[in-house]
Amino acid sequence: MKGEAYTIVNTFAGRQYSSTHKCYYIPYSEASLDEVSKALSEVTEIQLLKWDQHTGPEKTSDIPVVSIPLSYSETLIKMRYSNATLENYIVQFKFFLRFIFPKDSENFNEEDIHHYLLYLINEKKVSISTQNQAINSIKFYLEHVKRMDRQTYYVDRPFKEHKLPTVLSEEEIAALLRQVKNIKHKCIVLLLYSAGLRMSELLALQVKDIDTDRGVINVRNGKGKKDRITLLSNTAYRYLQRYYSAFQPKNWIFEGQTGEQYSARSVNNIIKVAAEKAGIKKIISAHTLRHSFATHLLEHGTDIRYIQNLLGHESSKTTERYTHVTKKGFEKLLSPLDAIADKLNFDDDKDI
Repeated sequence: MKGEAYTIVNTFAGRQYSSTHKCYYIPYSEASLDEVSKALSEVTEIQLLKWDQHTGPEKTSDIPVVSIPLSYSETLIKMRYSNATLENYIVQFKFFLRFIFPKDSENFNEEDIHHYLLYLINEKKVSISTQNQAINSIKFYLEHVKRMDRQTYYVDRPFKEHKLPTVLSEEEIAALLRQVKNIKHKCIVLLLYSAGLRMSELLALQVKDIDTDRGVINVRNGKGKKDRITLLSNTAYRYLQRYYSAFQPKNWIFEGQTGEQYSARSVNNIIKVAAEKAGIKKIISAHTLRHSFATHLLEHGTDIRYIQNLLGHESSKTTERYTHVTKKGFEKLLSPLDAIADKLNFDDDKDI
């Protein structure tokens, strides 16, 4: 289980992991089954099974078998899309082909696309993000695989949601770090927070990327296939030296047991366990530490243009969302309720 699907299951209320059976369990109810099924179906393929005590699992529905042209995945690979994007596009395009079945990829038209988008909105009630992913997967086929001109079809784009990122306070970051005892795990969390790294960037870090002379970390082939540099914290580097001495990584800074790249699942599990021990109630992940890095820099007076470069954002508008969660300047503000508090004559004991 990867990416978004793993995050959905790993943050689902009441979920428990069985190391014996290598699977997750959630408390059964029709509501919880509907909730987790709907969330997973937006990002990956799922098959619901019902269990018959005599015959075992039975399919609850017949799903048409569809075939995606080989040229679809080949074009994604040739254009060097990331594995995550490749998998997502293929899943979303397969969902579309199932909807238009028995038509296939050679025979659908603009009307089919509009019917599908209405189905996603009205019946599947997918998020705006998932709707956009569905559109992108179809557009990719038409424009890059079939090489059709953009003007030959028209698709309405939904308004984008503007959600504020979840941010930890500096006190919560300190509490989180205090709960991470393993030196390898501590270095992972320290680098995510102190350098504002994406998960994929952290996992791709190599020993040669740590430039101690310049005091920077070289992020290679980040989002959008772009290189950049970001901060190398003195504190993080001190722990890295201890980690190097104990583990002696050869290629990736953080390696699995057999020398492969460390897994994203393991990183998020480290953060989840530490957050629970620290009493942090917010739902957080590795990306929360990146949001916190940017917000705390802003609160300490760092120019937003520097933050944009450190994060590797193409547009300053992406970075500007942190201005909506920073508390900088709030210490000079007074709530209007507090301004009239002395006129209220509240008797706290009687109110209780």
